[in-house]
Amino acid sequence: MNQVTAEDWHRLEANGGMIDLSRCVKLQLTGPDALRYLNGQVSNDVRRIADGATMPACICTHKGKLEAFVQIARSGDRFLITADELLRDFLPLRLEKYLIADDAVLSDVTEDYDLVHVFGPHVAPAGLASAAQRIGVPGSDVWMPRGAAQSLAFTAPALIETLRIDRGIPAWDSELAGGILPPEARLDESAIDYHKGCYTGQEVISRLRSVGQVNRKLERFTVPSGTVEPGWPVVSRQEDGTFTNAGGITSASWHPVRQEGIALGFVKRSSAAVPLLAMPPGGEPAAAVEIRKTLDDTKP
Repeated sequence: MNQVTAEDWHRLEANGGMIDLSRCVKLQLTGPDALRYLNGQVSNDVRRIADGATMPACICTHKGKLEAFVQIARSGDRFLITADELLRDFLPLRLEKYLIADDAVLSDVTEDYDLVHVFGPHVAPAGLASAAQRIGVPGSDVWMPRGAAQSLAFTAPALIETLRIDRGIPAWDSELAGGILPPEARLDESAIDYHKGCYTGQEVISRLRSVGQVNRKLERFTVPSGTVEPGWPVVSRQEDGTFTNAGGITSASWHPVRQEGIALGFVKRSSAAVPLLAMPPGGEPAAAVEIRKTLDDTKP
């Protein structure tokens, strides 16, 4: 369980923060066909990325299942693509798979750059800056020569993790994984353009929207009476005292100001309106969890 102090949180509100993303996979796509090709591979409309801006997007299978979640930055005629470090081996191969007759070059530049994300009033270091929103608030990605980030002071990972969970931002290997449907993790709210042209998986994802539902959704929880842990099942108690599986906890932390547990997890659509409990594998003690529908605090 990640725990931070109220002083940590208030300092983050006042000063913003800086996250080291240097370990993530970094790819560069250039060439006359780069824009057209990339737009046919991802769920968002790459044509709408302004120079110096960043856009989130999904890479999917033909069946609409998530393969990767990426951030795409535009710098002139080149595109800089980043994803979780766990996708280092997979992502270059996936993007090269359909790069056949296109006049575009994909390069792995992971070892060429350091990458940091700065948000709030925190002063950004020198480098190639690209507007980005990675943690639920506006910020900037800053690309620097390899090794340049080693001298920087970064916000504590536990504090960033608490902020991420509080903001409901899904993370790879926690909420995001190969095989899920992007709308299940609410990626349709920021990373899918339903009005763009064709891309891999577009037909299935558009059909999900027309149907109007998926069987489960990512939710933000509060835990008023204690804490929970990733991997705990979420259940609903039936009238006869038995429990029905309703979902599961994927990330958890403690909010130092509100003094309550917070968590992310998936909940079945049929269970979203009933009282829920999270319990350790194997049984009691259970903790009541409440779905938090809106953000009641807008900082940091």
